[in-house]
Amino acid sequence: MKKYSILLAIAITILSCKKPIEYQFADSPETINCKGIDYDLAHEAYYSFRQDIATYVKDLHIGYDYLNYKESLGYYIYRGAQGNFDYKEVASPHTIKLLKLLKENADLWDTTNAKSNINYHSEFITCLVQNIKNKEVKKTMTSLIESNSMSPSIFAENYRLNVFDCYDDNHFGMLIAFDTYYQYLYEVDFNK
Repeated sequence: MKKYSILLAIAITILSCKKPIEYQFADSPETINCKGIDYDLAHEAYYSFRQDIATYVKDLHIGYDYLNYKESLGYYIYRGAQGNFDYKEVASPHTIKLLKLLKENADLWDTTNAKSNINYHSEFITCLVQNIKNKEVKKTMTSLIESNSMSPSIFAENYRLNVFDCYDDNHFGMLIAFDTYYQYLYEVDFNK
């Protein structure tokens, strides 16, 4: 009986350490250093966003037949910042699984705000904003957040003008992923 108890305890320990889903981008370069969210989950969500939009734009056959994140982001952000995108068609099954895990972090979301589902006052989003390298973008965004006016549609033009800053600034890239992608995915019913 004692032998079975020990085996059961070991099995429970091993199973409880298993990640809820298989991470596909664990070997990708590190992104940010912010608290308020599980780092591995945020890292995976960021790279999954990049993969989703690159795959979507590649499949449109608008000039290249390979995954090109830079060109895809330029294409995506024009409509994505406004929420005018067919997110059901863009989001991969992997991203949908990540979204379910992200939804478990209540501090990240503000579902009472009519302008956005993101809680701009959360520890994670605050960290992203405070670490944006472009001082003008950071200043404008901070002012909008402090006045409770921030939303991706209000900030859309700033995203469009500065989108390529995210190649040298993972905090800005991660913010784009959460503010123009995951916050819109939040309300999509993927069961239909």
